[in-house]
Amino acid sequence: MNANKNTSTVVVRPDLLTGRSLKHFQLEGLLGEGGMGVVYRAQDTQLHRPVAVKVLSSALTSDPQRKQRFLLEARAAARISHPAIAQIYFADEENEVTFIVMELVDGKTVRELVRNRELDLLGAIDIGVQVADGLAKAHDLGIVHRDIKPANVMLTRDGHVKILDFGLAKLLDLDSEPPAGEAGRPDRSPMARTQSGVVLGTPAYMSPEQVRGVPVDFRADIFSLGVLLFEMACGRSPFQRDNFMDTLHAVAFDEPPRLNSLQPHIPDELQRIVSLCLKKRAEDRFANARLLADELKLLRRDTEAGLAPKTAWRQRFDEAWERLRHLTPSHYVWLGLGGVGLGLAVYFSLTQISTGSLILLAGVIFALYRHVRNRPHRVQELFVRRVSRIPEVRLIAFRDRQVTVVVDRPVAQLYSRINNQLRGCNRKLYFGEPLTVSILQEVSPDQMHKMLSSPGVHYVRESEVQRA
Repeated sequence: MNANKNTSTVVVRPDLLTGRSLKHFQLEGLLGEGGMGVVYRAQDTQLHRPVAVKVLSSALTSDPQRKQRFLLEARAAARISHPAIAQIYFADEENEVTFIVMELVDGKTVRELVRNRELDLLGAIDIGVQVADGLAKAHDLGIVHRDIKPANVMLTRDGHVKILDFGLAKLLDLDSEPPAGEAGRPDRSPMARTQSGVVLGTPAYMSPEQVRGVPVDFRADIFSLGVLLFEMACGRSPFQRDNFMDTLHAVAFDEPPRLNSLQPHIPDELQRIVSLCLKKRAEDRFANARLLADELKLLRRDTEAGLAPKTAWRQRFDEAWERLRHLTPSHYVWLGLGGVGLGLAVYFSLTQISTGSLILLAGVIFALYRHVRNRPHRVQELFVRRVSRIPEVRLIAFRDRQVTVVVDRPVAQLYSRINNQLRGCNRKLYFGEPLTVSILQEVSPDQMHKMLSSPGVHYVRESEVQRA
């Protein structure tokens, strides 16, 4: 006879905890479920603020020593204070329910942003910068996340990144540590542990060390961030396969595809950074997350500035000559005045005129230069050059000082990026009213055709021309 015949197993549905209190936290509604537990929106009745409460699965906390170790780890993680890390407020247990209380983040996970195609290249790089900064702070305190993945990184409505679940992933790895007296034995790998049905971590985002079951350090987080960067840039994980075991094998042994083989517009510098993050040996990766953050910041600056490979001097000369041939008569007048001014400056400097007169003449020449260089239509051309590089931009049109930009969809931080470019261009205006911008998302085919037929169109994406 089965010894457990009379033993009943009660499975509590997650939503049944709604309305219940854990300590001084009133659970109000279900936010989500995952492999580690269930997350509720809750109210802190002492401090009167909304919080997120994660109730951990009993399968992860059934062992008393393991549970106690987790609580210590979670409380250690609560010491981390950084804008990119969701703050841990409290960790405890009540009536055999182990839970952790965290900052309630209002926004979307990177998984949602990737799935809905709401990330552009600069948005992906910016998220990488903020995650690397947050990890650097945690690593300085000796805390490793161990489970960096799209579902654990959120982008708030105001564009700030929050890393979730610090202090939880260590709980997953406790089984990999040999018990007392068995320190000489190799750790059990995740492959072995999966035979009992326990899946530790998210395979496609694990580091090779985690797959092999060896001890990990902060460089495991750098590998996982490399996977995250790859997925944000290309829309897919480099190691995701059809089943769990194949995915583990890919993480441990397969080289990731090149980014620009999946997305041709990816900069070579991003390919270099991601490749360095995804080295199989931990010692071959970035030495620390601070260095990775610095590299990503340089990449963001260069990408946002639209830096291109240097153009050969012969090509520059040909382009300048071509522009000169198509100038209007008024442009030739301004060039003539500029040439005369420059000639006078040289002449008077050679005849040793007084310093005051030379300064006055230099000021006049500088004013003429600013007028020629930064007249409004040049500022418009600068705006078009910069904004047309954004893949989501379909059309840019001008009517007096009003700019209309038509975009595909409101990707993360797209509006702020366009407005930042506009502010930078307006700062270059020497005189006249500043440019203003209207950003349109939903444009009907008739509206688009009307815009294309109107004067003032400075840029049209090639696909729109073919469609018209």
